Amino acid sequence: MSPDAPPALGTSPVGNSAERGPGPVLARLGRPVSETPTRLAVVADPHVTPTGSGTWKAYHRSETRLRTAVSTIADLDVDATVLLGDLTRDGRPEEYDVVDELLRDLPGPRVAVPGNHDVPKRWDDYDAPTPAEFAARYAGGSLPFVRRVGGVDIVGLDSASGGPDLALTDTHEGAVPDSQLRWLDAVLADATTPVVVLHHNVFHPRRHTGQFPDADFYQLRNADELAAVLARHDVPLVLSGHIHWPATAVRAGVRELIAPATCSFPQSFVIVDIDRRGTTVRLVPLAGPKGMAEAYTLAASGAAHGQGIAAHADRGQLSALPLVDERTPPRRVVGSDVPGAVRWR
Repeated sequence: MSPDAPPALGTSPVGNSAERGPGPVLARLGRPVSETPTRLAVVADPHVTPTGSGTWKAYHRSETRLRTAVSTIADLDVDATVLLGDLTRDGRPEEYDVVDELLRDLPGPRVAVPGNHDVPKRWDDYDAPTPAEFAARYAGGSLPFVRRVGGVDIVGLDSASGGPDLALTDTHEGAVPDSQLRWLDAVLADATTPVVVLHHNVFHPRRHTGQFPDADFYQLRNADELAAVLARHDVPLVLSGHIHWPATAVRAGVRELIAPATCSFPQSFVIVDIDRRGTTVRLVPLAGPKGMAEAYTLAASGAAHGQGIAAHADRGQLSALPLVDERTPPRRVVGSDVPGAVRWR
């Protein structure tokens, strides 16, 4: 099998699931719920480049992985696709040209938020899209935004661009400007079933995954302020990307789900099904065993962040899915400090 050949739908090189679907069940959540069944494809961190190669992000496969994601989504009858940012390696025009070509075949509506690699930086020797240009190209003309899809309101935030009083041009950290926090507060007051999406993680990754090298370098500067708004409105689900590893955590009643990257191990996207029973999240792999092995090897021999991803795999964090199950009786405690452990409730 070619390293670029994905497994057949319903199979996966990571984890196991007895349920039929486009991949193993990553999480079963009690919320959000919707009388109108709604399916979202959630794609994070493609880091597309037509010229890069190697590194723990497997740049030389990035174009192929996103192309596979698009063609797979076309077979899954989704109501919308949500892109969680870092569409490009560094926001270069030629990288966006490839992204545009690939997304042309994506069926149905799509929305996107920018990642820290998509926006202008002071060290760039080229013109990356401004927030307004990114919004016109990928977010229906506005950032932040609200889009009604099926039975949910998708609420998109720009955590990567900063603002007039919040410069992020010299860092890969994120922040949600005060103007967006005020906007979000007003929007959530009227939203019925909100799903908030942004690139940077609201909760520190160590809350999701345990120790993670370099994870604290590029976090959301005002995560506590954003979390307070989300909790005040009892937001049932937040979707983010950024750390390239599938994980989930809950704080003050707010559940955050981190989507895996399409470019790096374990090259995947997620399908989020929301219905009257709750929310089911499935992991959809984008590479076969050889491709997974290649990406794992690149991660294990790469930078500290890649080594952290390989270490999580070595600890078996994807060997027993789902990570969390809120719709079956509780199981025995497997360790209070183990991310994803199910505790007696």
